[in-house]
Amino acid sequence: MRRLLLYATVVLLPAVIVGISNFAVFPDSAWQATLMLVVTLGASAIFTWQSGNATPKIARYCIVADFVICAILCANLAGHWILAREVSAAKQGVVERHAEEDRDDRRKTADAERQLALKKAEAELTAANIKLANAERRRLAQLPIAERRSMLSAPTPEPTQTNAPIIAPMSLVPPGSVATVSAPIAVPRLTPDQVRDSWWWRLTALAIAECVAGVLAGAILAGVWEWDRNHDGIPDHLQKPGK
Repeated sequence: MRRLLLYATVVLLPAVIVGISNFAVFPDSAWQATLMLVVTLGASAIFTWQSGNATPKIARYCIVADFVICAILCANLAGHWILAREVSAAKQGVVERHAEEDRDDRRKTADAERQLALKKAEAELTAANIKLANAERRRLAQLPIAERRSMLSAPTPEPTQTNAPIIAPMSLVPPGSVATVSAPIAVPRLTPDQVRDSWWWRLTALAIAECVAGVLAGAILAGVWEWDRNHDGIPDHLQKPGK
Protein backbone atom coordinates (compact mmCIF):
# COMPACT_ATOMS: atom_id res chain seq x y z
CA MET A 1 0.00 0.00 0.00
CA ARG A 2 2.82 2.40 0.83
CA ARG A 3 4.51 1.59 -2.46
CA LEU A 4 1.25 2.33 -4.29
CA LEU A 5 0.85 5.70 -2.54
CA LEU A 6 4.45 6.61 -3.32
CA TYR A 7 4.06 5.62 -6.98
CA ALA A 8 0.81 7.59 -7.29
CA THR A 9 2.43 10.69 -5.76
CA VAL A 10 5.79 10.81 -7.53
CA VAL A 11 4.95 9.17 -10.87
CA LEU A 12 1.23 8.92 -11.59
CA LEU A 13 0.18 12.45 -10.52
CA PRO A 14 2.96 14.24 -12.49
CA ALA A 15 2.12 12.07 -15.51
CA VAL A 16 -1.55 13.09 -15.26
CA ILE A 17 -0.52 16.77 -15.21
CA VAL A 18 1.65 16.27 -18.29
CA GLY A 19 -1.15 14.35 -20.02
CA ILE A 20 -3.63 17.18 -19.43
CA SER A 21 -1.11 19.73 -20.68
CA ASN A 22 -0.55 17.68 -23.86
CA PHE A 23 -3.99 18.68 -25.12
CA ALA A 24 -2.93 22.34 -25.03
CA VAL A 25 0.59 21.84 -26.40
CA PHE A 26 -0.17 19.18 -29.04
CA PRO A 27 -3.84 19.76 -29.97
CA ASP A 28 -3.61 17.62 -33.12
CA SER A 29 -1.59 14.75 -31.61
CA ALA A 30 -2.56 14.88 -27.95
CA TRP A 31 -3.78 11.27 -27.86
CA GLN A 32 -0.52 9.97 -29.33
CA ALA A 33 1.52 11.93 -26.79
CA THR A 34 -0.73 10.70 -23.97
CA LEU A 35 -0.43 7.05 -25.08
CA MET A 36 3.36 7.45 -25.17
CA LEU A 37 3.09 8.63 -21.57
CA VAL A 38 0.98 5.58 -20.70
CA VAL A 39 3.71 3.31 -22.12
CA THR A 40 6.22 4.97 -19.83
CA LEU A 41 3.89 4.60 -16.84
CA GLY A 42 3.42 0.90 -17.58
CA ALA A 43 7.14 0.25 -17.77
CA SER A 44 7.75 2.17 -14.56
CA ALA A 45 4.96 0.24 -12.80
CA ILE A 46 6.55 -3.08 -13.78
CA PHE A 47 9.93 -1.94 -12.52
CA THR A 48 8.40 -0.82 -9.23
CA TRP A 49 6.20 -3.84 -8.38
CA GLN A 50 8.19 -6.73 -9.80
CA SER A 51 11.62 -5.69 -8.57
CA GLY A 52 10.86 -7.21 -5.17
CA ASN A 53 10.68 -10.72 -6.67
CA ALA A 54 13.84 -10.37 -8.78
CA THR A 55 17.47 -11.00 -8.03
CA PRO A 56 19.49 -8.19 -6.42
CA LYS A 57 21.19 -7.42 -9.75
CA ILE A 58 17.85 -7.03 -11.54
CA ALA A 59 16.43 -5.05 -8.61
CA ARG A 60 19.30 -2.57 -8.90
CA TYR A 61 18.65 -2.35 -12.64
CA CYS A 62 14.97 -1.58 -11.95
CA ILE A 63 15.95 1.19 -9.53
CA VAL A 64 18.26 2.80 -12.10
CA ALA A 65 15.59 2.51 -14.83
CA ASP A 66 12.97 4.07 -12.53
CA PHE A 67 15.37 6.90 -11.69
CA VAL A 68 16.05 7.67 -15.36
CA ILE A 69 12.35 7.61 -16.24
CA CYS A 70 11.43 9.84 -13.27
CA ALA A 71 14.23 12.28 -14.12
CA ILE A 72 12.90 12.70 -17.67
CA LEU A 73 9.35 12.95 -16.30
CA CYS A 74 10.44 15.74 -13.93
CA ALA A 75 12.04 17.66 -16.81
CA ASN A 76 8.91 17.15 -18.90
CA LEU A 77 6.67 18.34 -16.07
CA ALA A 78 8.84 21.41 -15.49
CA GLY A 79 8.73 22.26 -19.20
CA HIS A 80 4.94 22.02 -19.31
CA TRP A 81 4.62 24.19 -16.20
CA ILE A 82 6.98 26.87 -17.55
CA LEU A 83 5.07 26.83 -20.83
CA ALA A 84 1.76 27.30 -19.00
CA ARG A 85 3.21 30.27 -17.10
CA GLU A 86 4.60 31.89 -20.25
CA VAL A 87 1.33 31.38 -22.12
CA SER A 88 -0.54 33.00 -19.21
CA ALA A 89 1.87 35.94 -19.24
CA ALA A 90 1.51 36.25 -23.01
CA LYS A 91 -2.29 36.32 -22.71
CA GLN A 92 -2.03 39.03 -20.06
CA GLY A 93 0.34 40.94 -22.33
CA VAL A 94 -2.14 40.74 -25.21
CA VAL A 95 -4.89 42.10 -22.96
CA GLU A 96 -2.65 44.95 -21.78
CA ARG A 97 -1.56 45.71 -25.35
CA HIS A 98 -5.17 45.90 -26.50
CA ALA A 99 -6.01 48.20 -23.59
CA GLU A 100 -3.03 50.40 -24.46
CA GLU A 101 -4.10 50.50 -28.10
CA ASP A 102 -7.60 51.51 -27.02
CA ARG A 103 -6.15 54.31 -24.89
CA ASP A 104 -4.05 55.49 -27.83
CA ASP A 105 -7.11 55.48 -30.08
CA ARG A 106 -9.09 57.49 -27.55
CA ARG A 107 -6.17 59.92 -27.16
CA LYS A 108 -5.87 60.36 -30.93
CA THR A 109 -9.62 60.88 -31.21
CA ALA A 110 -9.52 63.51 -28.46
CA ASP A 111 -6.58 65.27 -30.17
CA ALA A 112 -8.42 65.28 -33.49
CA GLU A 113 -11.54 66.72 -31.87
CA ARG A 114 -9.44 69.38 -30.13
CA GLN A 115 -7.75 70.33 -33.40
CA LEU A 116 -11.14 70.61 -35.10
CA ALA A 117 -12.41 72.80 -32.26
CA LEU A 118 -9.31 75.06 -32.54
CA LYS A 119 -9.73 75.37 -36.30
CA LYS A 120 -13.41 76.16 -35.87
CA ALA A 121 -12.63 78.83 -33.26
CA GLU A 122 -9.92 80.28 -35.52
CA ALA A 123 -12.34 80.40 -38.45
CA GLU A 124 -14.96 82.14 -36.30
CA LEU A 125 -12.36 84.65 -35.08
CA THR A 126 -11.26 85.36 -38.64
CA ALA A 127 -14.86 85.90 -39.73
CA ALA A 128 -15.44 88.25 -36.80
CA ASN A 129 -12.28 90.24 -37.69
CA ILE A 130 -13.46 90.50 -41.30
CA LYS A 131 -16.82 91.83 -40.11
CA LEU A 132 -15.11 94.39 -37.88
CA ALA A 133 -12.83 95.49 -40.71
CA ASN A 134 -15.77 95.88 -43.08
CA ALA A 135 -17.67 97.85 -40.44
CA GLU A 136 -14.64 100.10 -39.91
CA ARG A 137 -14.29 100.71 -43.63
CA ARG A 138 -17.95 101.65 -43.84
CA ARG A 139 -17.59 104.02 -40.88
CA LEU A 140 -14.54 105.68 -42.43
CA ALA A 141 -16.34 106.03 -45.75
CA GLN A 142 -19.04 108.08 -44.03
CA LEU A 143 -16.55 110.58 -42.53
CA PRO A 144 -15.44 113.80 -44.26
CA ILE A 145 -12.30 113.55 -46.38
CA ALA A 146 -10.27 115.75 -43.99
CA GLU A 147 -11.01 113.64 -40.95
CA ARG A 148 -10.41 110.48 -42.96
CA ARG A 149 -6.94 111.74 -43.99
CA SER A 150 -6.02 112.76 -40.45
CA MET A 151 -6.90 109.35 -39.12
CA LEU A 152 -4.98 107.61 -41.90
CA SER A 153 -1.89 109.81 -41.31
CA ALA A 154 -1.85 109.21 -37.54
CA PRO A 155 1.35 107.39 -36.50
CA THR A 156 0.81 103.83 -35.56
CA PRO A 157 2.52 102.69 -32.41
CA GLU A 158 5.37 100.33 -32.93
CA PRO A 159 4.67 96.84 -31.70
CA THR A 160 6.35 96.07 -28.45
CA GLN A 161 8.53 93.07 -28.16
CA THR A 162 6.58 90.72 -25.99
CA ASN A 163 8.64 87.65 -26.43
CA ALA A 164 11.85 87.88 -24.46
CA PRO A 165 14.85 86.15 -25.95
CA ILE A 166 15.26 82.65 -24.72
CA ILE A 167 18.54 82.17 -22.97
CA ALA A 168 19.84 78.68 -23.53
CA PRO A 169 21.00 76.96 -20.36
CA MET A 170 24.63 76.15 -19.93
CA SER A 171 25.36 72.75 -21.43
CA LEU A 172 26.86 70.09 -19.28
CA VAL A 173 28.30 68.39 -22.38
CA PRO A 174 31.93 69.28 -23.15
CA PRO A 175 32.44 71.54 -26.18
CA GLY A 176 32.72 69.71 -29.47
CA SER A 177 30.75 66.68 -28.30
CA VAL A 178 27.19 65.79 -29.22
CA ALA A 179 24.78 64.77 -26.47
CA THR A 180 22.68 61.79 -27.36
CA VAL A 181 19.81 60.39 -25.36
CA SER A 182 19.32 56.70 -25.85
CA ALA A 183 15.68 55.71 -25.85
CA PRO A 184 14.76 52.53 -24.00
CA ILE A 185 14.53 49.55 -26.31
CA ALA A 186 11.04 48.11 -26.27
CA VAL A 187 11.08 44.35 -25.78
CA PRO A 188 8.61 42.73 -28.18
CA ARG A 189 5.82 40.86 -26.48
CA LEU A 190 5.08 37.34 -27.70
CA THR A 191 1.60 36.06 -28.37
CA PRO A 192 0.43 32.75 -26.84
CA ASP A 193 0.85 31.00 -30.20
CA GLN A 194 4.41 32.27 -30.51
CA VAL A 195 5.19 31.00 -27.01
CA ARG A 196 3.81 27.55 -27.88
CA ASP A 197 5.81 27.51 -31.11
CA SER A 198 9.01 28.24 -29.18
CA TRP A 199 8.39 25.37 -26.76
CA TRP A 200 6.81 22.58 -28.82
CA TRP A 201 10.11 21.07 -30.03
CA ARG A 202 11.53 20.88 -26.48
CA LEU A 203 8.44 19.20 -25.11
CA THR A 204 8.33 16.89 -28.12
CA ALA A 205 11.94 15.86 -27.49
CA LEU A 206 11.18 15.21 -23.81
CA ALA A 207 8.07 13.15 -24.65
CA ILE A 208 10.05 11.04 -27.13
CA ALA A 209 12.94 10.59 -24.69
CA GLU A 210 10.55 9.55 -21.95
CA CYS A 211 8.82 6.93 -24.11
CA VAL A 212 12.10 5.65 -25.57
CA ALA A 213 13.58 5.29 -22.08
CA GLY A 214 10.61 3.21 -20.93
CA VAL A 215 10.54 1.03 -24.05
CA LEU A 216 14.30 0.37 -24.15
CA ALA A 217 14.52 -0.23 -20.42
CA GLY A 218 11.58 -2.65 -20.63
CA ALA A 219 13.12 -4.48 -23.59
CA ILE A 220 16.44 -4.88 -21.79
CA LEU A 221 14.61 -5.99 -18.67
CA ALA A 222 12.69 -8.64 -20.61
CA GLY A 223 15.98 -10.09 -21.86
CA VAL A 224 17.90 -10.17 -18.55
CA TRP A 225 15.11 -10.73 -16.03
CA GLU A 226 15.85 -13.22 -13.27
CA TRP A 227 13.26 -14.29 -10.71
CA ASP A 228 14.11 -14.76 -7.04
CA ARG A 229 10.77 -15.43 -5.39
CA ASN A 230 12.27 -17.05 -2.28
CA HIS A 231 14.64 -14.07 -1.79
CA ASP A 232 17.75 -16.18 -1.22
CA GLY A 233 19.89 -14.27 -3.70
CA ILE A 234 20.04 -17.13 -6.19
CA PRO A 235 18.05 -17.01 -9.46
CA ASP A 236 15.15 -19.46 -9.44
CA HIS A 237 16.13 -21.03 -12.75
CA LEU A 238 19.51 -22.04 -11.29
CA GLN A 239 17.99 -23.85 -8.34
CA LYS A 240 16.83 -27.44 -8.41
CA PRO A 241 13.14 -28.09 -7.91
CA GLY A 242 12.24 -28.49 -4.26
CA LYS A 243 14.95 -26.20 -2.93
